[in-house]
Amino acid sequence: MFFVDLLFALAVALLLTAIFAAGFRNRGPWAAWWVFLLVVFLAAWAGGVWITPFGPLLFDTYWLPILVVGLIFALLLAAAVPARAPRTRAEAIAEARAEEEAAAAFSVFFWILLIGLAIAIVLAYV
Repeated sequence: MFFVDLLFALAVALLLTAIFAAGFRNRGPWAAWWVFLLVVFLAAWAGGVWITPFGPLLFDTYWLPILVVGLIFALLLAAAVPARAPRTRAEAIAEARAEEEAAAAFSVFFWILLIGLAIAIVLAYV
């Protein structure tokens, strides 16, 4: 059950990352696609093991909760990206400074999120 859940979550994360990175040209608030993949993978896996199982069975695993949680999380990450580019050079410089200041706080929240999702996955199997 552990490995089947892992494989389903990985397949869903790969599919959603391919759709969002290639199809929509959106990787969430990060420049790297693998960070988007990692976050969606852990969120889909954690949500899939904690939500009450529903939907069809495949290899003795309910795969629909993993897909739904992964899709919701990918949509939330994609919505976190600013929609427009800066219009002037001064606006671009101001946004760059704001991003630098937010990067430190955001990285802390990023690591808290990853650790929290990993703990949720471990607790589901214990």
